[in-house]
Amino acid sequence: MGVEQPDVSSAEVGGLAERYAVAFAAHLDEGGESGLGAAYALGREAVAEQSSVLDFADAHHRALTAALTAAPVGRQGAIVQAAAEFIRESLSAFEIAARGYHEVQEIARIEHEHVEQLRSLADASVAINSSLTAEEILQLTADAARAALAARRASIAIMPAEPRRPPLGATSPELQDVSDPDPSRLSVNLRAQGAELGSLEVVDVREREFTARDDAILTQLGGLASVAIANARLYQRERTIARTLQRSLRPGALPEVPGLASAVRFNAAGEGVELGGDFYDVFRARDGGWAALIGDIQGKGPEAAAVTALARHTLRAAAAYEHRPSGVLTLLHRALREQVADGRFCTVAYAYMQVVPGHVRLELACGGHPLPFIVHGDGTVDEVGRLGTLLGSDADPLLADVVVELEGEDVLVLYTDGVTEVRRHRREVFGTDQLVELLKECGGLRSDDVAERVERAVMHASMGKLRDDMAVLVLGPDPVTGGETVMLPDPSSAAADDDPPKESDG
Repeated sequence: MGVEQPDVSSAEVGGLAERYAVAFAAHLDEGGESGLGAAYALGREAVAEQSSVLDFADAHHRALTAALTAAPVGRQGAIVQAAAEFIRESLSAFEIAARGYHEVQEIARIEHEHVEQLRSLADASVAINSSLTAEEILQLTADAARAALAARRASIAIMPAEPRRPPLGATSPELQDVSDPDPSRLSVNLRAQGAELGSLEVVDVREREFTARDDAILTQLGGLASVAIANARLYQRERTIARTLQRSLRPGALPEVPGLASAVRFNAAGEGVELGGDFYDVFRARDGGWAALIGDIQGKGPEAAAVTALARHTLRAAAAYEHRPSGVLTLLHRALREQVADGRFCTVAYAYMQVVPGHVRLELACGGHPLPFIVHGDGTVDEVGRLGTLLGSDADPLLADVVVELEGEDVLVLYTDGVTEVRRHRREVFGTDQLVELLKECGGLRSDDVAERVERAVMHASMGKLRDDMAVLVLGPDPVTGGETVMLPDPSSAAADDDPPKESDG
């Protein structure tokens, strides 16, 4: 176009303004596609160098001003038109870069949202699987669905586990009160073990379009909830069965024995779902006497529960025709050896009692069980009885009968090892020594008060979380009601009846 090029030395070519001036002048002289190609290349270089659009506009302004100043007046219009084409082509590289940047930003935003959804799903999984009731699971699922999908509202409903009961449901409250007669919805069905449970639904404003990722997140959340609900129902059924069996394996209340003050405390370890463990009983025995016992079965679970039932029923049956504790425990040992295939054993402290006004006389035998304590009215504590062998073990039983007299304010404390083996952080915090010190402070207290103090101390030491069942049975003369005068059979007559001696080897 005959325009004089600006005086730019080769040493100065390299900066954006200088390179732009050279390329712009060449375009004015030659025109055509080659000049526009140079403009586009110049724009790409500027983008690569991270030059701003303002820097590029400044370089264009300087080049255009120089060209207009040097050109004749009649050529300025053509220069302005050519400059417009040149700058438009140059800036197209910036436009492409900006579009790509925004696309990358949008992709990053979507990926970030998806990561947050997955994190919410993981948190919900932990919370849901830690819940034990269907009601908790439903509420956690509804809250998680609304949060993960950033929806206005989420609701979940399931059919009842038992006929004639109302359906269960939960709703995550709306974030805002938005009236929308035709909202956008996304829902999934809940299924477990091939059965229909219910549905999970999220709702948002009409303009919201739920994505395939939203559907995938909700589907995964629904799957988690379905499994957790099915497990919660199974757990509840097992818990109900366990409690029913436990009630059948333990007497609900001790019988009223004239002249005897008795009290018991029992606490199951954990949630009480595992069967077996400790047991106790007080019942009428032969010759007008009474039997009192406390025992502990090895292990837990249905097998231990079966041994508990066997032990209680065998002891009651044996007491109908055998008053000697060692004889009763020997019969239990034989029953365990004959009927328990897995070699499971138990420990039992068994007493045959005679109750007279202000006095309780009893014979006591301990088959592998911790020896009981007598707490006298003045606070002194004595261990009574003789240790015997485990019942149901391979060894023949070695059992001894010991006569114990309770008078006045004396009480006999029988207990299981759950009372004296309380550990926390691998350290014993309540054992036999602690029990004795506690009982020394119980002198003169009634049976129920003594049992209450022992239970409270054990629960406090274990911080309310027992590692093993605990049971304590307390017996003593009742000064209020008096009692029945019943005499023990004469030992000589027992020998004449071919009964075993008081110390029995089975």
